Amino acid sequence: GNMLIVEGLDGSGKTTLINNLLNHGGQLLKPSNIDNSLQKYQLLLNKSSDKSIMDRSFISEMVYGKVLTNRTKLTEQEYYELLSLYSKYNSNIVYLYAPKSILLKRRNNDLKDKFVLSKYYEELLNEFQKRLDQANNFLPVFKINTYENNQQEATLKVKKLTKF
Repeated sequence: GNMLIVEGLDGSGKTTLINNLLNHGGQLLKPSNIDNSLQKYQLLLNKSSDKSIMDRSFISEMVYGKVLTNRTKLTEQEYYELLSLYSKYNSNIVYLYAPKSILLKRRNNDLKDKFVLSKYYEELLNEFQKRLDQANNFLPVFKINTYENNQQEATLKVKKLTKF
């Protein structure tokens, strides 16, 4: 398999990138609605194919849980367990980011996203940084600035870096 995990804050360009990759034969993996996060992400791998894409993952759960509620659905041990498991499936993480002002402009019509970005941008960024540094011990992490790269450039970059 060749799994692509797309991460980033709201407005960073995840949906656009994923839609572009779906046009290149990618397959979007949807987690089931199981309450148990560990099981949910373990089971997801059974559905994965050669060009599987995840729109966010257990990494986002760790980041948003910690910053917004100070609680995560996964323990540290479970988080590392999943990283280790996903590394066996040749997973790559693509992390999209952009300046706060750009994200706010892109999410201008979504009050909830705007509120979260205005209030927690720095904290979320720092937490993502921390989690991606940990993840990088298991999986390749590619960071792409979607403010400096337009959608086409970002897509081409991802395809080249991840051999997608």
